[in-house]
Amino acid sequence: MASIERTAYPRLKQKLTEDELKQLYQPTGEELTFVRHHANGAQQRLTLLVLLKVYRYLGYAPSPKDVSKQIWDYLSGWFDVSGEISILDESSENTKSFYRYREAIRAFLSVCLWSDGGTEVAKQAMREAAYTMSDPADLINVAIETLIQNRYELPAFSTLDRLAGNIREQVHERLYRQITSGLNDKQCHTLDGLLEVREDDRLTGFNRIKQMPGKATLKQMKAWSSRLNWLGGIIITDQFIRDIPHTKIRQFAAEAQALEAGDMKDIHNAPKRRALILCLLHRAQVQTRDELVTMFLKRMRRTHNTAKEKLKTLQEKHREVEEQMMAVFSQVVHLAANESNNAQLGTEVRTLLDNHGGVERFSEQYKQG
Repeated sequence: MASIERTAYPRLKQKLTEDELKQLYQPTGEELTFVRHHANGAQQRLTLLVLLKVYRYLGYAPSPKDVSKQIWDYLSGWFDVSGEISILDESSENTKSFYRYREAIRAFLSVCLWSDGGTEVAKQAMREAAYTMSDPADLINVAIETLIQNRYELPAFSTLDRLAGNIREQVHERLYRQITSGLNDKQCHTLDGLLEVREDDRLTGFNRIKQMPGKATLKQMKAWSSRLNWLGGIIITDQFIRDIPHTKIRQFAAEAQALEAGDMKDIHNAPKRRALILCLLHRAQVQTRDELVTMFLKRMRRTHNTAKEKLKTLQEKHREVEEQMMAVFSQVVHLAANESNNAQLGTEVRTLLDNHGGVERFSEQYKQG
């Protein structure tokens, strides 16, 4: 059962500010003319005005006893009468008057009765929404919005709540059968077998699907890879859930995740039981694949970063070598510019090279560059 507080179902506030009273309940000239035309006497006119303004705000006709005295007092000020007046009691002697008032209000506001087609309008709206929405409160809100748009009177909240539950159950049953309609006998046997414990094992396959192989880290990559191979070896789920809304797959998987193997076996509706397992299996396959991709990307990013660091180190090292070689070369050029004796120049150049590690060292550095 949905909580009325979580829906948009309109309700009367028992305490209103002056601004709220004016905004919600101040009558228009047209409304006052309507009231004077359909009711005689101050009490009757106040009753009709209260019913009209409250109906316009709520979209349905509440009992007069549910309307706060604050609203009565505010609306009574619009009649030129002396003394305090109150609205009529909805007693048996006033039944005809209340029936006539409400009929007149519906005609004035161009609103249709719920019984004059509102049920089908709400059902259709809920049915379409139920393929993507799961919360009964959301289905009720969709129905309320659609009824208001089509100018239908809102039924009691309990009516919408029951309708939402029935529609949701019907749509889910269609989805269960749609998901499992393509299963062959072997695949059905495989899914049912996931709820049994094998002789050489301690856990059911169903529980293994729900269990994660530790935290998704690079060290656990092999375990996650083995898990993906195992999950894919059970059944490839894509073909069965291809046309199912993602929100429903996620909802059915979450429902299965919350149940134990024994609870699943107690679901005697075979399409439902197998659909829940298939959605759980699909979510596990997707999640495991995503985790593996994430871990792979992390590894590649780490490898890339390591390579960048090594490249940076090599560049720094080569830059130092280049600077040393250029410094030696500049000294060689300086010697050549100041020494005209080639033999002496050769001796000084060799001495210079020896002082910086020798010819072999320079030759090796040149080859590495």
